[in-house]
Amino acid sequence: MDLDFYNWFLVFVRMGAFLLALPFFSAVNFPATMRIALAGLSALLLSPQLPPFHLAHLDIFSLVGLFVREVSIGLLLGFIGRMAFYAADIAGVVIANELGLNMGQILDPTTRQSDQVPGLILFFLATLTMLTLDLHHGLLLGLARTFEVLPLGGGHLSSPLFEVVVQRCAGIFTVALQISAPAIATSFVITVFFAVMGRAVPQMSVFAESFGVRIAGGLIVFGFTLQIASQYIANQLRRLPDDLVGLAQLLNGG
Repeated sequence: MDLDFYNWFLVFVRMGAFLLALPFFSAVNFPATMRIALAGLSALLLSPQLPPFHLAHLDIFSLVGLFVREVSIGLLLGFIGRMAFYAADIAGVVIANELGLNMGQILDPTTRQSDQVPGLILFFLATLTMLTLDLHHGLLLGLARTFEVLPLGGGHLSSPLFEVVVQRCAGIFTVALQISAPAIATSFVITVFFAVMGRAVPQMSVFAESFGVRIAGGLIVFGFTLQIASQYIANQLRRLPDDLVGLAQLLNGG
């Protein structure tokens, strides 16, 4: 099938918005020209396989509305594709609060903003897991499949769509709790231990002594459980292509 410019442009808009919301591809140190080139190349490969969509009969308001719709669809799909990284960020905040590391922040090179150390470690762990297992290819293939169930120019909001999005947002807290559970348990055990020690040895400054032990013990447990955390993140990433297709079906009223 010959390349149709209108098809290419609409696919390019959805793909570009999708990549703009994804981690790694949306990092400030990721070249914008490469992101545009990737979206353009993907649109060049996908658009000939889609039915032709003509824009000549549309007025300016319809064109703007169509553009906004495709951008919104791409951003929504990218938001769903970023769920595993949101879970890693939340788990990092919980771990930092439990270990007393919430005041220690370093510069995140992907956003050029301050971030807590456990959250940054988990973010890079999620990024490495996605890239080393080629799960980013699954995300791109999942987005390509959305064009089959959600044609260009289609899509509308519905109650089932909101329910699914809320369920996916609630699911990231479950994954974050699973990742941070070892650190929470370690902090609880250390707190109970020093509470007993405070009763047995009143002269001990329990509050001051517990900080170093909580940080050391928590970091040791955190280091040993990174492999388990990567498994939770990988499981979340593997289901994302099907989630994208399911969300596209709901956008199309299916």
